[in-house]
Amino acid sequence: MYKSVSEIVGTNVETVKRFVKENADEIVDCHYDEHGIYQMDLSQLLKENELKQIDSVVVSHITPRENAKNIWDEGLLTLSHALTQETELSDYLKNIGFTFLFEKEQIIMYKDNHIVDVKSENGNNLKMRLGGEKTYNDYNINGYLFIDEFEEDAIRGWLGSPEFLKSLANYYGKNSIADNYAEKCYNYYVSFEVPLNEIDLEGFSDEIDSMEKTEILLRYVINALAYAEMRTKPFLPMYNPIIYLKRNYDVPKEDVRKIWVLHRKTPKWIPSEIERM
Repeated sequence: MYKSVSEIVGTNVETVKRFVKENADEIVDCHYDEHGIYQMDLSQLLKENELKQIDSVVVSHITPRENAKNIWDEGLLTLSHALTQETELSDYLKNIGFTFLFEKEQIIMYKDNHIVDVKSENGNNLKMRLGGEKTYNDYNINGYLFIDEFEEDAIRGWLGSPEFLKSLANYYGKNSIADNYAEKCYNYYVSFEVPLNEIDLEGFSDEIDSMEKTEILLRYVINALAYAEMRTKPFLPMYNPIIYLKRNYDVPKEDVRKIWVLHRKTPKWIPSEIERM
């Protein structure tokens, strides 16, 4: 990360390291998040140098899968495509009677060849994920900026089985819809590269340009470096910003960089890198 920062700010690695070490206590004490990250003062580091805009960023996404090979083979698909193409998830759902179509920015769900019109209050989250009228069409991929260990409560919805299966199980009152999938799956943490213009940042407008994204991401990376330099573990955990991929953007298998498997060590889940299959 030091090398990446030095390239962005147009200086050498030693200068960046000196800046981070000298300011680590102050940076960590501020506990920067999306509400305050722009208040980080980089004037001493930047001086008169002009920032170099980055072209892509590495994002990490939690996905329960039967094995890592399916990730290397499929890449990561937005929900609308994962349900309508031939994937591990769509195959599982087809075997229990569910099929899907995607048209006019809405996922249409069929149960035993009959369209499902989600109306019950128990289906509120399911309806949001299917998209359509009065929803956010929220079927995009999201992930974290940094590789990290996670508190279980923070990622519970993404573990065991996909959030979509949990919503489906809740709607039908059948836990087995999610649990049967979870029984044969591992929780993987997948890092992939994505173009900067295909992401949005948690807490910021989706209309900000690539240079503004560069400035925000630069501050987040310096924040992470400051935490890494602390000899005494800070009381508050580092904020790990969520990165949202643009709607309908699929991560090609060629852009998957690394895969970890998450191991439970109460109350946390710890990533452990695995070799490519």
